[in-house]
Amino acid sequence: MRRIERGTVFRLSGPVSPEAILPLLHDRMTETVLPSIDAADELFRHVAPRPMTEVDVLRSGAAAIEEANVRFGLALAPDEIDYLVSYFQAVARNPTDVELTMFAQANSEHCRHKIFNASWIIDGQPQDESLFGMIRRTHEANPQGTVSAYSDNAAVMEGRRVKQFFASPATGRYRYHEDLTHTLMKVETHNHPTAISPFPGAATGSGGEIRDEGATGRGSKPKAGLCGFSVSNLRIPGFERPW
Repeated sequence: MRRIERGTVFRLSGPVSPEAILPLLHDRMTETVLPSIDAADELFRHVAPRPMTEVDVLRSGAAAIEEANVRFGLALAPDEIDYLVSYFQAVARNPTDVELTMFAQANSEHCRHKIFNASWIIDGQPQDESLFGMIRRTHEANPQGTVSAYSDNAAVMEGRRVKQFFASPATGRYRYHEDLTHTLMKVETHNHPTAISPFPGAATGSGGEIRDEGATGRGSKPKAGLCGFSVSNLRIPGFERPW
């Protein structure tokens, strides 16, 4: 197996404190600082997998999940902790560290868009639908031209018969094939971390587009993509941006 790791080397001279300069030289979200070139060998060191462990909810209740939440960096919300405690106490067993990690990922804001599906209030008036529900209602009111929506990684709208140039499976010879070809549409949301790490965030967004398009239905063939990154004010004190 071959691996390629991307690294940037900075050589500091003069009366410079590494602790003071490091925050200016690297992105804490996507990069790790190594003290020397020799330390890069750690990237290729193989270690034995750690054994799976249990979190003792049956004996310690919510405190066990709260401790695991901090130790594993799961970013669980209080209602999620309550849900986990209630579930595992009901089935009379402890969760494993693997189960808690998978729950945190599958139930994260990124995967499930919890805020997007949450109830919300405008000018003191509770709304009947979530943001996502309002978008779905648009499709319900105007479904014409839709082949598939909200049931896969991307939506498909009716296309037309077009000629495509590819090798025939029977003969291996390239020729034009005329067939009904639908158009696939996909939106990838990456407000975070794009605003904090523009280039890695943008790469994640465009990569997510290609992944989800290729995984829709029996698979699509991406032909062209349009990426427009627009991010809101992150409200980070002392870090206001002109956009």
